[in-house]
Amino acid sequence: MTTIGEVGQRTRFDVREFARTARGNHRETLQLSEYALSPLNPESVRMVRYLGRLEGATMEHLRNLLVTATHKDARVTAFLVTWAFEKFWIADALDAVLEANGMERFQDVAEGKVRKSRSESADRRGPIRRALSAIRLGVPIVAVHTTTGLIDEWITRAAYLRLAAQSKSAALASTISMILDVKKRHQDFFDDESRRRLAESPRAAALTRKTLLTASWPIGAVDRAADDRSFFEEYVFGGDAGVASASEIEARVASLPGLDDRIGSAVARKLLP
Repeated sequence: MTTIGEVGQRTRFDVREFARTARGNHRETLQLSEYALSPLNPESVRMVRYLGRLEGATMEHLRNLLVTATHKDARVTAFLVTWAFEKFWIADALDAVLEANGMERFQDVAEGKVRKSRSESADRRGPIRRALSAIRLGVPIVAVHTTTGLIDEWITRAAYLRLAAQSKSAALASTISMILDVKKRHQDFFDDESRRRLAESPRAAALTRKTLLTASWPIGAVDRAADDRSFFEEYVFGGDAGVASASEIEARVASLPGLDDRIGSAVARKLLP
């Protein structure tokens, strides 16, 4: 973990080092020839496609973040630019896995009908409405963004681990291990920033609590087809193992500064099929 300097008892994430050592094209490490002899099963392919679509939608999410007060925080903005770069190449790696299995790239697959839910209406706001709303919210919105980023990392990590276990593919397990290694630094940053900001600002904690009560998961899910969202929820959080994974995330959310069991439960309910 690339961190430097003390903040109380915690070390701060080193954004400069993160940007300097950003990891790009992974295709040469993906063991793609292995899929000719041992192709992925249809469920694994579908999951790879869904995760790739989420990773590849980072620029849409980044656009929504940077029309708020978050863009005025140089440290957070510097991280997000490199974060988006690394997630682009994660999406490309998943794209390569699909191609090696004789499937369409995730970008070329048409989306179906999305879910329509009033509770998720805030997540469907475009950049103009977000910008207008952000004017009155100010700096506390940064804590919302870093906390939702942290929770999203916990959720997608659970999804990748489930995929590695269910696919029975050594080649895919190796790729997922690489992806999780890249994403570990993303989680470290969001963890550092969210805990500090939630602890320092009661207003930021209150705004984050309000947001998490209705947030959809993973980030970007509101724009995905309803059938694919249901598939993701059942695949990752269905059965005893899935419920246990959701409960672990629930406990982590509840333990964040300024949050509680009610917020953890609200997040977990959105994960379960």
